[in-house]
Amino acid sequence: MSDRPESRLSGKELFKSAAKKVKMGKKLERVMKGDRSATSATSHDTSDVDGTKSPEPYSCTGDFEADYTELCNRAGLMEIPKVVPRPHRPGPPPPPDPKCATPMSQRESCKSARSTRMEKVEEPTSPVPSEQEEPPPTTYTTSDKFDYFRPKVQVELEKPEDKKSMTEVYIRGWKVDQKYIDIFKQCFPAADKLHTIDFWNVGLTDNTLAQFAAVASQCLNLRTVKLDGNPVPGEGFHQLIGEDSMIVSMSLRSCKITDKGAELIGKALSTAKTRNQSLCALNLNSNLITDAGACHIANGLRMNRTLLVLSIANNAIGDDAAKKFGEVLSRFSLTHEEVVERRKVLSEKGAPDIRRSPISRRAESRDRPGSQSSRSQLDKSMAKSGRASSKAKKDKKEDDKKGKGKDDKWKKVVSLAETLGKATKGKGRQSGGKKGQGAGSITEAETPDIPEIINPLLEEAERVDGELLIPGNRALINLNISRNRIGEAGLKALLKGIQYQITLTTLGSRSGGTGLMRLSVQKNNFSPSHELYLKVQELMMTRDPLYKPPSKTPDDESTSQATGS
Repeated sequence: MSDRPESRLSGKELFKSAAKKVKMGKKLERVMKGDRSATSATSHDTSDVDGTKSPEPYSCTGDFEADYTELCNRAGLMEIPKVVPRPHRPGPPPPPDPKCATPMSQRESCKSARSTRMEKVEEPTSPVPSEQEEPPPTTYTTSDKFDYFRPKVQVELEKPEDKKSMTEVYIRGWKVDQKYIDIFKQCFPAADKLHTIDFWNVGLTDNTLAQFAAVASQCLNLRTVKLDGNPVPGEGFHQLIGEDSMIVSMSLRSCKITDKGAELIGKALSTAKTRNQSLCALNLNSNLITDAGACHIANGLRMNRTLLVLSIANNAIGDDAAKKFGEVLSRFSLTHEEVVERRKVLSEKGAPDIRRSPISRRAESRDRPGSQSSRSQLDKSMAKSGRASSKAKKDKKEDDKKGKGKDDKWKKVVSLAETLGKATKGKGRQSGGKKGQGAGSITEAETPDIPEIINPLLEEAERVDGELLIPGNRALINLNISRNRIGEAGLKALLKGIQYQITLTTLGSRSGGTGLMRLSVQKNNFSPSHELYLKVQELMMTRDPLYKPPSKTPDDESTSQATGS
Protein backbone atom coordinates (compact mmCIF):
# COMPACT_ATOMS: atom_id res chain seq x y z
CA MET A 1 0.00 0.00 0.00
CA SER A 2 2.80 2.36 0.75
CA ASP A 3 4.21 1.91 -2.72
CA ARG A 4 1.19 3.30 -4.62
CA PRO A 5 1.48 7.05 -3.74
CA GLU A 6 5.16 6.93 -4.49
CA SER A 7 4.42 5.49 -7.90
CA ARG A 8 1.71 8.10 -8.47
CA LEU A 9 4.08 10.91 -7.53
CA SER A 10 6.71 9.55 -9.73
CA GLY A 11 4.23 9.42 -12.62
CA LYS A 12 3.24 13.05 -12.13
CA GLU A 13 6.80 14.12 -11.96
CA LEU A 14 7.52 12.26 -15.13
CA PHE A 15 4.59 13.92 -16.85
CA LYS A 16 5.71 17.39 -15.73
CA SER A 17 9.24 16.81 -16.94
CA ALA A 18 7.97 15.61 -20.32
CA ALA A 19 5.76 18.69 -20.65
CA LYS A 20 8.67 20.94 -19.85
CA LYS A 21 10.75 19.24 -22.51
CA VAL A 22 8.02 19.73 -25.10
CA LYS A 23 7.78 23.42 -24.28
CA MET A 24 11.55 23.80 -24.45
CA GLY A 25 11.55 22.02 -27.82
CA LYS A 26 8.96 24.42 -29.21
CA LYS A 27 10.95 27.38 -27.99
CA LEU A 28 14.10 25.99 -29.58
CA GLU A 29 12.26 25.45 -32.85
CA ARG A 30 11.07 29.05 -32.79
CA VAL A 31 14.55 30.32 -32.05
CA MET A 32 16.03 28.18 -34.81
CA LYS A 33 13.40 29.36 -37.27
CA GLY A 34 14.19 32.97 -36.40
CA ASP A 35 17.90 32.43 -36.89
CA ARG A 36 17.35 30.75 -40.22
CA SER A 37 15.12 33.54 -41.45
CA ALA A 38 17.61 36.15 -40.26
CA THR A 39 20.54 34.43 -41.89
CA SER A 40 18.57 33.92 -45.09
CA ALA A 41 17.60 37.58 -45.09
CA THR A 42 21.16 38.71 -44.52
CA SER A 43 22.49 36.31 -47.18
CA HIS A 44 19.83 37.54 -49.56
CA ASP A 45 20.87 41.12 -48.88
CA THR A 46 24.55 40.36 -49.38
CA SER A 47 23.82 38.48 -52.59
CA ASP A 48 21.90 41.47 -53.85
CA VAL A 49 24.82 43.72 -52.98
CA ASP A 50 27.30 41.38 -54.69
CA GLY A 51 25.11 41.10 -57.74
CA THR A 52 24.79 44.83 -58.20
CA LYS A 53 28.52 45.59 -57.62
CA SER A 54 30.94 44.05 -60.14
CA PRO A 55 34.73 44.10 -59.54
CA GLU A 56 36.45 47.11 -60.99
CA PRO A 57 38.56 46.46 -64.13
CA TYR A 58 42.30 46.57 -63.66
CA SER A 59 44.22 49.26 -65.49
CA CYS A 60 47.83 48.33 -66.28
CA THR A 61 50.54 50.68 -65.03
CA GLY A 62 53.37 49.68 -67.39
CA ASP A 63 55.19 47.61 -64.74
CA PHE A 64 54.93 44.23 -66.46
CA GLU A 65 55.74 42.10 -63.43
CA ALA A 66 53.16 43.79 -61.19
CA ASP A 67 50.49 43.89 -63.90
CA TYR A 68 51.07 40.28 -64.91
CA THR A 69 50.92 38.99 -61.32
CA GLU A 70 47.76 40.93 -60.51
CA LEU A 71 45.95 39.79 -63.65
CA CYS A 72 46.96 36.15 -63.02
CA ASN A 73 45.55 36.36 -59.49
CA ARG A 74 42.31 37.85 -60.79
CA ALA A 75 42.05 35.10 -63.41
CA GLY A 76 42.27 32.49 -60.63
CA LEU A 77 45.44 30.78 -61.82
CA MET A 78 46.79 28.39 -59.22
CA GLU A 79 50.42 28.31 -60.40
CA ILE A 80 51.76 31.54 -61.85
CA PRO A 81 55.00 31.38 -63.89
CA LYS A 82 57.50 33.74 -62.37
CA VAL A 83 58.85 36.82 -64.12
CA VAL A 84 62.65 36.60 -64.06
CA PRO A 85 65.42 38.55 -65.80
CA ARG A 86 66.77 36.84 -68.87
CA PRO A 87 70.01 34.98 -68.13
CA HIS A 88 73.11 36.00 -70.01
CA ARG A 89 76.35 34.24 -70.69
CA PRO A 90 78.95 35.24 -68.11
CA GLY A 91 81.46 37.74 -69.34
CA PRO A 92 85.11 36.93 -69.90
CA PRO A 93 87.23 36.65 -66.73
CA PRO A 94 89.39 39.63 -65.86
CA PRO A 95 92.98 39.49 -67.06
CA PRO A 96 95.39 38.00 -64.54
CA ASP A 97 97.36 40.37 -62.39
CA PRO A 98 101.05 40.16 -63.31
CA LYS A 99 101.99 40.75 -59.68
CA CYS A 100 100.16 37.60 -58.55
CA ALA A 101 101.32 34.07 -59.21
CA THR A 102 100.55 32.39 -62.52
CA PRO A 103 97.85 29.69 -62.74
CA MET A 104 100.48 26.94 -63.03
CA SER A 105 102.19 28.07 -59.83
CA GLN A 106 98.74 28.19 -58.16
CA ARG A 107 98.07 24.57 -59.15
CA GLU A 108 101.52 23.47 -57.97
CA SER A 109 101.06 25.25 -54.65
CA CYS A 110 97.62 23.62 -54.21
CA LYS A 111 99.07 20.15 -55.00
CA SER A 112 101.95 20.64 -52.56
CA ALA A 113 99.54 21.78 -49.85
CA ARG A 114 97.35 18.69 -50.40
CA SER A 115 100.37 16.38 -50.29
CA THR A 116 101.65 17.91 -47.05
CA ARG A 117 98.21 17.54 -45.45
CA MET A 118 98.03 13.86 -46.49
CA GLU A 119 101.48 13.16 -45.09
CA LYS A 120 100.57 14.49 -41.69
CA VAL A 121 99.78 11.73 -39.16
CA GLU A 122 98.42 13.98 -36.47
CA GLU A 123 94.69 14.52 -36.00
CA PRO A 124 93.25 17.02 -38.45
CA THR A 125 92.78 20.45 -37.05
CA SER A 126 90.55 23.23 -38.37
CA PRO A 127 91.40 23.77 -42.08
CA VAL A 128 93.22 26.95 -42.88
CA PRO A 129 91.99 28.50 -46.15
CA SER A 130 94.80 28.95 -48.61
CA GLU A 131 95.12 32.26 -50.34
CA GLN A 132 96.07 30.71 -53.71
CA GLU A 133 92.98 28.56 -54.41
CA GLU A 134 91.63 28.32 -57.94
CA PRO A 135 88.73 30.67 -58.71
CA PRO A 136 85.31 29.11 -59.47
CA PRO A 137 84.48 28.51 -63.14
CA THR A 138 82.85 31.38 -65.03
CA THR A 139 81.73 29.54 -68.19
CA TYR A 140 78.34 28.50 -66.77
CA THR A 141 75.89 29.24 -63.98
CA THR A 142 74.03 26.80 -61.73
CA SER A 143 70.44 26.82 -60.51
CA ASP A 144 68.29 24.97 -57.98
CA LYS A 145 66.99 21.47 -58.53
CA PHE A 146 64.35 21.34 -61.34
CA ASP A 147 64.23 25.13 -61.40
CA TYR A 148 65.44 25.16 -64.97
CA PHE A 149 62.34 23.26 -66.16
CA ARG A 150 59.77 25.39 -64.37
CA PRO A 151 57.73 27.77 -66.60
CA LYS A 152 59.08 31.30 -66.53
CA VAL A 153 58.59 34.61 -68.29
CA GLN A 154 62.03 35.97 -69.05
CA VAL A 155 62.26 39.72 -69.54
CA GLU A 156 64.96 42.16 -70.52
CA LEU A 157 64.98 45.57 -68.86
CA GLU A 158 66.62 48.62 -70.35
CA LYS A 159 67.41 49.83 -66.82
CA PRO A 160 67.49 47.16 -64.07
CA GLU A 161 66.27 49.62 -61.47
CA ASP A 162 63.30 50.71 -63.59
CA LYS A 163 60.56 48.06 -63.71
CA LYS A 164 58.71 49.94 -66.45
CA SER A 165 61.62 49.75 -68.92
CA MET A 166 60.91 46.24 -70.26
CA THR A 167 62.14 45.87 -73.84
CA GLU A 168 62.07 42.11 -74.55
CA VAL A 169 59.90 39.13 -73.52
CA TYR A 170 60.96 35.47 -73.87
CA ILE A 171 58.71 32.46 -73.22
CA ARG A 172 60.17 29.06 -73.99
CA GLY A 173 58.72 25.58 -73.84
CA TRP A 174 55.38 25.96 -72.01
CA LYS A 175 51.87 26.30 -73.40
CA VAL A 176 50.42 29.79 -73.71
CA ASP A 177 46.68 29.13 -73.77
CA GLN A 178 43.69 31.45 -73.90
CA LYS A 179 44.03 32.58 -70.28
CA TYR A 180 47.56 33.85 -70.76
CA ILE A 181 46.69 35.47 -74.10
CA ASP A 182 43.91 37.40 -72.34
CA ILE A 183 46.45 38.54 -69.74
CA PHE A 184 49.04 39.54 -72.36
CA LYS A 185 46.37 41.52 -74.19
CA GLN A 186 46.45 44.01 -71.32
CA CYS A 187 50.12 43.79 -70.31
CA PHE A 188 51.96 44.11 -73.63
CA PRO A 189 50.34 47.31 -74.99
CA ALA A 190 51.03 49.05 -71.67
CA ALA A 191 54.78 48.38 -72.02
CA ASP A 192 55.85 51.39 -74.06
CA LYS A 193 59.42 50.21 -74.70
CA LEU A 194 58.64 46.63 -75.71
CA HIS A 195 60.28 45.89 -79.07
CA THR A 196 60.90 42.10 -79.06
CA ILE A 197 58.60 39.13 -78.35
CA ASP A 198 60.02 35.60 -78.56
CA PHE A 199 57.55 32.70 -78.12
CA TRP A 200 59.40 29.42 -78.72
CA ASN A 201 57.33 26.21 -78.73
CA VAL A 202 54.38 27.65 -76.79
CA GLY A 203 51.62 25.65 -78.50
CA LEU A 204 49.82 28.42 -80.38
CA THR A 205 46.49 27.63 -82.05
CA ASP A 206 44.60 29.40 -84.83
CA ASN A 207 42.58 31.38 -82.28
CA THR A 208 45.49 32.36 -80.05
CA LEU A 209 47.63 33.28 -83.08
CA ALA A 210 44.92 35.60 -84.40
CA GLN A 211 44.59 37.26 -80.99
CA PHE A 212 48.37 37.56 -80.68
CA ALA A 213 48.46 39.32 -84.07
CA ALA A 214 45.85 41.76 -82.79
CA VAL A 215 47.93 42.39 -79.65
CA ALA A 216 51.09 42.91 -81.73
CA SER A 217 49.34 45.60 -83.77
CA GLN A 218 48.61 47.51 -80.55
CA CYS A 219 52.25 47.53 -79.40
CA LEU A 220 53.53 50.71 -81.00
CA ASN A 221 57.26 49.98 -80.65
CA LEU A 222 57.17 46.23 -81.40
CA ARG A 223 59.68 45.48 -84.17
CA THR A 224 60.85 41.86 -83.73
CA VAL A 225 58.60 38.78 -83.45
CA LYS A 226 59.93 35.21 -83.18
CA LEU A 227 57.46 32.32 -83.19
CA ASP A 228 59.83 29.42 -83.86
CA GLY A 229 58.54 25.91 -83.22
CA ASN A 230 54.82 26.77 -83.30
CA PRO A 231 53.01 24.69 -85.95
CA VAL A 232 49.52 26.12 -86.44
CA PRO A 233 46.92 24.17 -88.48
CA GLY A 234 45.55 27.25 -90.26
CA GLU A 235 49.04 28.71 -90.93
CA GLY A 236 47.79 32.25 -90.39
CA PHE A 237 51.19 33.84 -89.82
CA HIS A 238 50.45 36.34 -92.59
CA GLN A 239 48.24 38.24 -90.13
CA LEU A 240 51.38 39.61 -88.49
CA ILE A 241 52.75 41.27 -91.66
CA GLY A 242 49.74 43.04 -93.11
CA GLU A 243 49.84 46.31 -94.99
CA ASP A 244 49.71 48.38 -91.76
CA SER A 245 52.12 46.18 -89.77
CA MET A 246 55.15 47.78 -88.10
CA ILE A 247 57.11 44.53 -87.57
CA VAL A 248 60.62 44.75 -89.01
CA SER A 249 61.94 41.22 -88.36
CA MET A 250 59.96 37.97 -88.13
CA SER A 251 61.24 34.42 -87.61
CA LEU A 252 59.07 31.35 -88.31
CA ARG A 253 61.54 28.49 -88.14
CA SER A 254 60.27 24.92 -87.72
CA CYS A 255 56.59 25.90 -87.88
CA LYS A 256 55.67 23.20 -90.45
CA ILE A 257 54.59 25.85 -92.95
CA THR A 258 53.39 24.29 -96.18
CA ASP A 259 52.63 25.79 -99.58
CA LYS A 260 49.33 27.06 -98.18
CA GLY A 261 51.04 29.23 -95.58
CA ALA A 262 53.73 30.28 -98.07
CA GLU A 263 51.04 31.53 -100.47
CA LEU A 264 49.45 33.63 -97.72
CA ILE A 265 52.84 35.06 -96.74
CA GLY A 266 53.66 35.88 -100.37
CA LYS A 267 50.38 37.76 -100.80
CA ALA A 268 51.05 39.63 -97.56
CA LEU A 269 54.44 40.75 -98.89
CA SER A 270 52.90 42.33 -101.99
CA THR A 271 50.18 42.14 -104.60
CA ALA A 272 49.37 44.39 -107.51
CA LYS A 273 47.43 46.74 -105.20
CA THR A 274 48.91 46.28 -101.70
CA ARG A 275 52.37 45.77 -100.26
CA ASN A 276 54.07 45.51 -96.88
CA GLN A 277 56.32 48.51 -96.23
CA SER A 278 57.98 47.62 -92.91
CA LEU A 279 59.24 44.01 -92.92
CA CYS A 280 63.00 43.87 -93.58
CA ALA A 281 63.94 40.32 -92.51
CA LEU A 282 61.95 37.06 -92.87
CA ASN A 283 63.23 33.66 -91.73
CA LEU A 284 61.38 30.55 -93.00
CA ASN A 285 64.06 27.93 -92.29
CA SER A 286 63.21 24.26 -91.73
CA ASN A 287 59.62 24.20 -92.98
CA LEU A 288 57.71 22.15 -95.59
CA ILE A 289 57.75 24.62 -98.50
CA THR A 290 58.02 23.17 -102.01
CA ASP A 291 58.34 24.78 -105.44
CA ALA A 292 54.74 25.95 -105.47
CA GLY A 293 55.01 27.79 -102.16
CA ALA A 294 58.42 29.28 -102.97
CA CYS A 295 57.02 30.61 -106.27
CA HIS A 296 54.31 32.42 -104.30
CA ILE A 297 56.97 33.99 -102.08
CA ALA A 298 58.96 35.02 -105.16
CA ASN A 299 55.80 36.62 -106.56
CA GLY A 300 55.56 38.55 -103.30
CA LEU A 301 58.94 40.09 -104.10
CA ARG A 302 57.75 41.51 -107.43
CA MET A 303 56.20 44.66 -105.95
CA ASN A 304 57.92 44.62 -102.55
CA ARG A 305 60.90 46.94 -102.11
CA THR A 306 61.41 46.82 -98.32
CA LEU A 307 62.39 43.19 -97.62
CA LEU A 308 66.19 43.00 -97.37
CA VAL A 309 66.88 39.53 -95.93
CA LEU A 310 65.03 36.32 -96.87
CA SER A 311 65.92 32.81 -95.74
CA ILE A 312 64.13 29.70 -97.04
CA ALA A 313 66.87 27.21 -96.23
CA ASN A 314 66.24 23.55 -95.42
CA ASN A 315 62.96 23.19 -97.32
CA ALA A 316 61.99 21.26 -100.48
CA ILE A 317 62.64 23.95 -103.11
CA GLY A 318 63.69 22.84 -106.60
CA ASP A 319 64.60 24.29 -109.98
CA ASP A 320 61.19 25.82 -110.72
CA ALA A 321 61.36 28.07 -107.66
CA ALA A 322 65.00 28.95 -108.37
CA LYS A 323 64.04 30.01 -111.90
CA LYS A 324 61.27 32.17 -110.45
CA PHE A 325 63.70 33.87 -108.07
CA GLY A 326 66.14 34.46 -110.94
CA GLU A 327 63.36 36.08 -112.98
CA VAL A 328 62.29 38.33 -110.11
CA LEU A 329 65.90 39.41 -109.52
CA SER A 330 66.55 40.31 -113.18
CA ARG A 331 63.42 41.62 -114.93
CA PHE A 332 59.92 40.28 -115.41
CA SER A 333 56.80 40.92 -117.46
CA LEU A 334 53.76 42.53 -115.86
CA THR A 335 50.54 40.60 -115.59
CA HIS A 336 47.23 41.97 -116.85
CA GLU A 337 46.24 43.01 -113.31
CA GLU A 338 49.56 44.78 -112.80
CA VAL A 339 49.27 46.60 -116.14
CA VAL A 340 45.78 47.82 -115.19
CA GLU A 341 47.06 48.97 -111.80
CA ARG A 342 50.02 50.70 -113.46
CA ARG A 343 47.72 52.72 -115.72
CA LYS A 344 45.55 53.56 -112.73
CA VAL A 345 48.54 54.80 -110.73
CA LEU A 346 49.73 56.88 -113.67
CA SER A 347 46.29 58.45 -114.13
CA GLU A 348 46.02 59.25 -110.41
CA LYS A 349 49.47 60.75 -110.57
CA GLY A 350 48.28 63.14 -113.26
CA ALA A 351 50.93 62.42 -115.87
CA PRO A 352 50.50 64.97 -118.70
CA ASP A 353 50.60 63.87 -122.33
CA ILE A 354 52.00 60.37 -121.79
CA ARG A 355 51.70 59.30 -125.45
CA ARG A 356 54.07 61.94 -126.82
CA SER A 357 57.22 60.79 -125.01
CA PRO A 358 57.97 57.05 -125.34
CA ILE A 359 60.41 55.34 -122.99
CA SER A 360 62.23 53.51 -125.74
CA ARG A 361 61.78 52.46 -129.35
CA ARG A 362 60.03 49.27 -128.29
CA ALA A 363 57.87 50.74 -125.51
CA GLU A 364 54.38 52.11 -125.83
CA SER A 365 53.96 55.76 -124.95
CA ARG A 366 50.86 55.30 -122.79
CA ASP A 367 52.71 53.18 -120.22
CA ARG A 368 55.44 55.67 -119.27
CA PRO A 369 55.28 57.92 -116.20
CA GLY A 370 54.58 61.61 -116.66
CA SER A 371 57.81 62.82 -115.11
CA GLN A 372 59.65 62.64 -118.45
CA SER A 373 57.11 64.94 -120.13
CA SER A 374 57.14 67.31 -117.22
CA ARG A 375 60.93 67.35 -117.32
CA SER A 376 60.92 68.23 -121.02
CA GLN A 377 58.54 71.13 -120.39
CA LEU A 378 60.66 72.22 -117.46
CA ASP A 379 63.79 72.15 -119.62
CA LYS A 380 62.05 74.34 -122.22
CA SER A 381 60.98 76.84 -119.58
CA MET A 382 64.47 76.92 -118.06
CA ALA A 383 66.00 77.43 -121.52
CA LYS A 384 63.65 80.33 -122.21
CA SER A 385 64.37 81.85 -118.81
CA GLY A 386 68.11 81.43 -119.45
CA ARG A 387 67.87 83.23 -122.77
CA ALA A 388 65.82 85.97 -121.15
CA SER A 389 68.35 86.41 -118.34
CA SER A 390 71.27 86.59 -120.80
CA LYS A 391 69.35 89.18 -122.81
CA ALA A 392 68.71 91.18 -119.66
CA LYS A 393 72.42 91.11 -118.77
CA LYS A 394 73.32 92.36 -122.24
CA ASP A 395 70.76 95.18 -121.99
CA LYS A 396 72.10 96.08 -118.57
CA LYS A 397 75.61 96.51 -119.92
CA GLU A 398 74.32 98.72 -122.70
CA ASP A 399 72.34 100.81 -120.17
CA ASP A 400 75.42 101.26 -118.02
CA LYS A 401 77.33 102.43 -121.02
CA LYS A 402 74.64 104.93 -122.00
CA GLY A 403 74.22 106.05 -118.40
CA LYS A 404 70.48 105.48 -118.12
CA GLY A 405 68.66 105.75 -114.78
CA LYS A 406 66.69 103.49 -112.51
CA ASP A 407 63.48 103.72 -114.57
CA ASP A 408 65.02 101.85 -117.49
CA LYS A 409 66.31 99.17 -115.11
CA TRP A 410 62.85 98.69 -113.68
CA LYS A 411 61.44 98.23 -117.19
CA LYS A 412 63.97 95.46 -117.83
CA VAL A 413 62.98 93.67 -114.63
CA VAL A 414 59.32 93.81 -115.64
CA SER A 415 60.09 92.42 -119.08
CA LEU A 416 62.10 89.59 -117.50
CA ALA A 417 59.17 88.73 -115.23
CA GLU A 418 56.80 88.70 -118.20
CA THR A 419 59.13 86.37 -120.08
CA LEU A 420 59.28 83.96 -117.14
CA GLY A 421 55.51 84.10 -116.82
CA LYS A 422 55.04 83.14 -120.47
CA ALA A 423 57.52 80.30 -120.14
CA THR A 424 55.67 78.77 -117.16
CA LYS A 425 52.17 79.59 -118.36
CA GLY A 426 51.29 75.93 -118.93
CA LYS A 427 52.40 75.01 -115.41
CA GLY A 428 50.39 77.84 -113.97
CA ARG A 429 47.20 76.43 -115.51
CA GLN A 430 47.87 73.02 -113.95
CA SER A 431 48.29 74.49 -110.48
CA GLY A 432 45.12 76.57 -110.60
CA GLY A 433 46.08 79.48 -112.86
CA LYS A 434 47.18 81.74 -110.01
CA LYS A 435 49.78 84.42 -110.44
CA GLY A 436 53.29 83.98 -109.14
CA GLN A 437 53.28 80.16 -109.35
CA GLY A 438 56.50 79.88 -111.35
CA ALA A 439 58.54 78.45 -108.46
CA GLY A 440 55.66 76.23 -107.45
CA SER A 441 55.51 74.72 -110.92
CA ILE A 442 59.17 73.67 -110.65
CA THR A 443 58.54 71.82 -107.39
CA GLU A 444 55.48 70.15 -108.88
CA ALA A 445 57.61 68.89 -111.76
CA GLU A 446 60.26 67.49 -109.38
CA THR A 447 58.05 65.85 -106.75
CA PRO A 448 56.63 63.08 -109.01
CA ASP A 449 60.10 61.50 -109.13
CA ILE A 450 59.88 60.50 -105.43
CA PRO A 451 57.12 57.84 -105.68
CA GLU A 452 58.90 56.19 -108.61
CA ILE A 453 61.45 54.72 -106.19
CA ILE A 454 58.77 53.42 -103.84
CA ASN A 455 56.24 52.04 -106.32
CA PRO A 456 57.77 49.53 -108.78
CA LEU A 457 54.90 50.07 -111.21
CA LEU A 458 56.25 53.53 -111.96
CA GLU A 459 59.68 52.31 -113.08
CA GLU A 460 60.69 52.56 -116.72
CA ALA A 461 59.05 49.82 -118.73
CA GLU A 462 59.96 48.22 -122.05
CA ARG A 463 57.72 46.31 -124.42
CA VAL A 464 59.23 43.15 -125.88
CA ASP A 465 57.23 40.63 -127.92
CA GLY A 466 53.93 42.02 -126.71
CA GLU A 467 54.89 41.96 -123.01
CA LEU A 468 55.69 44.91 -120.77
CA LEU A 469 58.95 44.34 -118.87
CA ILE A 470 60.18 46.25 -115.82
CA PRO A 471 63.42 45.87 -113.80
CA GLY A 472 63.32 43.26 -111.06
CA ASN A 473 63.78 43.44 -107.32
CA ARG A 474 67.10 45.02 -106.38
CA ALA A 475 66.15 45.83 -102.78
CA LEU A 476 66.81 42.27 -101.54
CA ILE A 477 70.47 42.04 -100.44
CA ASN A 478 70.62 38.62 -98.70
CA LEU A 479 68.98 35.43 -100.02
CA ASN A 480 69.51 32.04 -98.36
CA ILE A 481 68.18 29.03 -100.28
CA SER A 482 70.77 26.49 -99.13
CA ARG A 483 70.00 22.85 -98.20
CA ASN A 484 67.23 22.45 -100.79
CA ARG A 485 66.86 20.52 -104.07
CA ILE A 486 68.11 23.07 -106.60
CA GLY A 487 69.96 21.64 -109.60
CA GLU A 488 71.92 22.97 -112.54
CA ALA A 489 68.94 24.62 -114.28
CA GLY A 490 67.97 26.61 -111.18
CA LEU A 491 71.58 27.61 -110.56
CA LYS A 492 71.85 28.88 -114.14
CA ALA A 493 68.75 31.07 -113.68
CA LEU A 494 70.13 32.54 -110.45
CA LEU A 495 73.45 33.29 -112.17
CA LYS A 496 71.60 35.11 -114.95
CA GLY A 497 69.74 37.27 -112.42
CA ILE A 498 72.98 38.17 -110.64
CA GLN A 499 74.69 39.13 -113.89
CA TYR A 500 71.76 41.35 -114.83
CA GLN A 501 71.96 43.17 -111.50
CA ILE A 502 75.72 43.64 -111.83
CA THR A 503 75.23 45.09 -115.31
CA LEU A 504 72.70 47.64 -114.03
CA THR A 505 75.02 48.58 -111.16
CA THR A 506 77.99 49.13 -113.48
CA LEU A 507 75.81 51.34 -115.69
CA GLY A 508 75.13 53.54 -112.66
CA SER A 509 71.46 52.63 -112.19
CA ARG A 510 70.98 52.55 -108.40
CA SER A 511 67.42 53.88 -108.22
CA GLY A 512 65.99 50.45 -107.33
CA GLY A 513 68.79 49.37 -104.96
CA THR A 514 72.19 47.74 -105.12
CA GLY A 515 71.01 44.16 -105.72
CA LEU A 516 72.08 40.95 -104.01
CA MET A 517 75.19 41.17 -101.88
CA ARG A 518 75.06 37.68 -100.39
CA LEU A 519 73.60 34.47 -101.89
CA SER A 520 73.72 31.12 -100.09
CA VAL A 521 73.09 28.12 -102.38
CA GLN A 522 75.38 25.50 -100.88
CA LYS A 523 74.30 21.91 -100.12
CA ASN A 524 71.88 21.56 -103.03
CA ASN A 525 71.71 19.00 -105.84
CA PHE A 526 75.01 19.96 -107.46
CA SER A 527 78.64 19.41 -106.67
CA PRO A 528 80.62 22.08 -104.80
CA SER A 529 83.08 22.01 -107.70
CA HIS A 530 80.42 22.70 -110.31
CA GLU A 531 81.41 25.35 -112.83
CA LEU A 532 78.25 27.46 -112.40
CA TYR A 533 78.47 27.29 -108.61
CA LEU A 534 82.09 28.45 -108.65
CA LYS A 535 81.14 31.30 -110.97
CA VAL A 536 78.33 32.37 -108.64
CA GLN A 537 80.71 32.28 -105.69
CA GLU A 538 83.26 34.35 -107.59
CA LEU A 539 80.71 37.02 -108.52
CA MET A 540 79.17 37.22 -105.04
CA MET A 541 82.53 37.34 -103.30
CA THR A 542 83.29 40.80 -104.63
CA ARG A 543 79.76 42.04 -103.83
CA ASP A 544 79.87 40.91 -100.20
CA PRO A 545 80.38 44.04 -98.04
CA LEU A 546 82.36 41.99 -95.51
CA TYR A 547 84.68 40.52 -98.13
CA LYS A 548 88.39 41.26 -97.67
CA PRO A 549 90.73 40.43 -100.54
CA PRO A 550 93.67 38.26 -99.50
CA SER A 551 96.75 40.21 -98.62
CA LYS A 552 99.67 39.82 -100.96
CA THR A 553 102.73 37.98 -99.71
CA PRO A 554 106.28 39.22 -100.42
CA ASP A 555 106.68 36.43 -102.99
CA ASP A 556 103.56 37.60 -104.87
CA GLU A 557 104.78 41.19 -104.86
CA SER A 558 108.19 40.15 -106.18
CA THR A 559 106.62 38.06 -108.96
CA SER A 560 104.27 40.93 -109.92
CA GLN A 561 107.22 43.35 -110.06
CA ALA A 562 109.19 40.90 -112.16
CA THR A 563 106.35 40.49 -114.64
CA GLY A 564 105.89 44.28 -114.77
CA SER A 565 109.53 44.87 -115.48
